[in-house]
Amino acid sequence: MADREVALFPLGTVLMPGGRLSLQIFEQRYLTLVRRAMKGETEFGVVLLTQGREVGRPGVNTRFEQTAVSAQIVDWDSLQNGLLGIVIEGGQRFSIGNSRQQEDGLWLCDASFWDDEPEVPLPEEHAEWTALLQRLAEHPHVQRLGIEVETRDATRLSNQLAQLLPLPESDRYELLTLRDPIDRLDAIHDLLSQYEE
Repeated sequence: MADREVALFPLGTVLMPGGRLSLQIFEQRYLTLVRRAMKGETEFGVVLLTQGREVGRPGVNTRFEQTAVSAQIVDWDSLQNGLLGIVIEGGQRFSIGNSRQQEDGLWLCDASFWDDEPEVPLPEEHAEWTALLQRLAEHPHVQRLGIEVETRDATRLSNQLAQLLPLPESDRYELLTLRDPIDRLDAIHDLLSQYEE
């Protein structure tokens, strides 16, 4: 697929396909981005920061990973603190080509979108993940995000586990870059085994 221009929202957390994040928007560059995205005038993606801060500061270099996820605003509200609150949902993964920063601080990139992962029936040897995902879905924070859990499709289940498990963001990013859901489930198993040691 040909590259197309996408705005970037660098964050200290990874957004997985089908995952959801709750964000507070207060910087003008992102208020403008959200307004344009809600009107359908632009698309944006979330990328993991490797250097710099989520809040723009003059003189601070910003670096980010090379794989990102498109994001769609699925809910918004004016918060009690006066800020705009949004909930975003991850869509399609893409590789970041040329990236550039506008005068207002907003990052843009040439995005090469990956093919969507097909639905893959959950193999029987991975059935234990179903119960774990259902337990995670009972958490009040997850319920507030309105995530509908999927326990039959290994692709969605592996992405939802990767989003919801309390993992270091560097590990979550590695899971994002895997192109096979069974490999992702195996990697999640390995990560959880390491933490149990």
